[in-house]
Amino acid sequence: MIDQIITYSFYLLFFLTPLFWTSQNFELFEYNKMILTYGITVIIVGAWILKAINDKRLTIKRTPLDIPLLLFLTANILSTIFSIDPHTSIWGYYSRSNGGLLSIISYLLLYWAFVSNITSDQIKPLLKIGLVSGLIISIWGISEHFGVSPSCVILRGQFSANCWVQDVQARVFATLGQPNWLAAYLAMLIFPALYFFLTATTRLTRTTYYLLLTTYYLAFTFTYSRGPTLGLIGGFVVFLSFWLVQNRFWSRRSAPPQNDTAKLFGIIITSFLAINLLFGSALTSFRLVSKFAPPPRPTLTLPTTSATQLETGGTESGKIRLIVWQGALDIFKNYPIFGSGVETFAYSYYQYRPSSHNLTSEWDFLYNKAHNEYLNYLATTGLTGFIIYMGIIFTFVFWSLSRILNFKFSIFNKNFKLEIKNYKNDNSINLLLIALLASYISYLVYNFFLFSVVIIAIFFYLFPALAFVATESTKVFKWPKKLYPIPYTLYSILYRRPIYTKMVKGIVIFSVLFFLYSIFQLWYADTIFNRGQQASEAGNPGRAYNLLTTASQLNQAEPFYRSELAFSAAQAAAALKDTDASLSAKLSDQAISDMDRVLQQSPHNVSYLRTAIRTYFELGSTDKVYIEKALEALDKAIYLAPTDPKLYYNKALILQSMDKHDEAIKAFGKALELKPNYIQVEEQLKETTGSAK
Repeated sequence: MIDQIITYSFYLLFFLTPLFWTSQNFELFEYNKMILTYGITVIIVGAWILKAINDKRLTIKRTPLDIPLLLFLTANILSTIFSIDPHTSIWGYYSRSNGGLLSIISYLLLYWAFVSNITSDQIKPLLKIGLVSGLIISIWGISEHFGVSPSCVILRGQFSANCWVQDVQARVFATLGQPNWLAAYLAMLIFPALYFFLTATTRLTRTTYYLLLTTYYLAFTFTYSRGPTLGLIGGFVVFLSFWLVQNRFWSRRSAPPQNDTAKLFGIIITSFLAINLLFGSALTSFRLVSKFAPPPRPTLTLPTTSATQLETGGTESGKIRLIVWQGALDIFKNYPIFGSGVETFAYSYYQYRPSSHNLTSEWDFLYNKAHNEYLNYLATTGLTGFIIYMGIIFTFVFWSLSRILNFKFSIFNKNFKLEIKNYKNDNSINLLLIALLASYISYLVYNFFLFSVVIIAIFFYLFPALAFVATESTKVFKWPKKLYPIPYTLYSILYRRPIYTKMVKGIVIFSVLFFLYSIFQLWYADTIFNRGQQASEAGNPGRAYNLLTTASQLNQAEPFYRSELAFSAAQAAAALKDTDASLSAKLSDQAISDMDRVLQQSPHNVSYLRTAIRTYFELGSTDKVYIEKALEALDKAIYLAPTDPKLYYNKALILQSMDKHDEAIKAFGKALELKPNYIQVEEQLKETTGSAK
């Protein structure tokens, strides 16, 4: 029973995670997927502990990645300890959540639970379930491209694709939330699907997987995403190279060339090229079906709730990436050992943001990622985290090569020695390993231009686990002799009486239910917060205040909720100043108290300082002293974001409202110095200069 719970929980993880999203949350896609992952992790770990109690031993299996992963966890813990914003480092950047310390712990628990409880016989069924989920998502994306988004049908009953802010027909994203993320997800699924296609034993099965592959690739094509396309090409180069080595060169001694497999592989490549000839691709402009041609790049317009908007129309995205990468390197130079803190790029980038960013079309967007996973780790976890992260990658790639090519390196007297090692892998297992390695390589190439999201991160940790289990490369961990008394003592106490065992099981079950309830409460708080934000944007401060108060009570540790609650309280105070002065004063005090608490908890968060500026300026209508506090908050924000012209612009506007024209002119001038093409500043400067004369 418990084994089935663990197995089916992993099935659900692969099937539901990419599909799961709701319209009730502040962030529709990533936040929901992370919450689901936390819930499934709790169930799996709880079942694993109960299994250990029943078996009277905790089975933990060793893998080649154990030491790198433990070192990586240690590096992230140290980076969190020295972080400029520990809350964000623990929980992840709000709305994404993926990448924080808790998410990393969750992925690692899933990794060790997988290798310790899943058998080699369960690998293929698990992959097939993942492929079914990918098929649903691919059909979803293809439907979007041709004008009918299932999301619009579900949410509004409309057989169209007009319910999204984005032009989803131009670049589809299905249930992943962004075209690049969908493309990266499908790129990693294409190679396992290719494995099943090449190893199919019946014509029906082979035809099924052929249709699956072409469906995947058609949806992949309609994303028109360049980074994942380069990753897919890299994966195919790896797959084809090692397949040739295995079947035509290395295994010549034991097996003839597999001509049928070569023909099948050729059919797939030809089909993919035909799709590109018809509909174009992310890297080419030629297409036969002009009606469904790929759009000019870049075109995607993300909703305002999204934190990063690299694909919006305007400046070519490659140019913007180079600027952001330079900022990431500057962060690393100033935080070389442990970085600025796990997932704190959104804050540290402001301080080292190149002024050339102001001359792009995305000068006013918030970047919470470096759009290069390697530079992101370098900036946020320093050299320590970056080296260990690369060590994880190198270890798995090197191990895969050694299994595929039947070699190993040994160190004798400080000299490397190459040895031939005959593993027991059959050709089918080797081909599966090649497919998993190709998926992994596609991810590594993609990450050079973008960053991982929840389902991609799951694949990053669990695809190696799949490979280790499939090749039976795991070993049961044995307690060191020095620690023998510890497990023996626990064992003797736990099983001394049946009541003790039942009590411990009860505690485990209660803990699982408690954590699941807590996770649901976090999710529910987010839905309430989203409703509060919508009420605030609709100009209903009273309703917004009530909803945001509830959200803050449900998730008291989240400063984002409290900062928006402070602003909502300020709006309500301003609205009541003439009708209920007493209540207005109470709301003003609460707004100041909440805002001070947020800034004390997250002093390096420029976004919260912006909210503080709005809050103090709103309260300025009740008491002019708050205008001075707004200026103080602006000066702090400028200190943390010295190249942001909008902060100087806002400061100038406030100074102008206070009739401090000379100071306003200086602030306007600084804004123009940072962004010479700032039209609004030029217009305001002319007005201010005229009134000053």
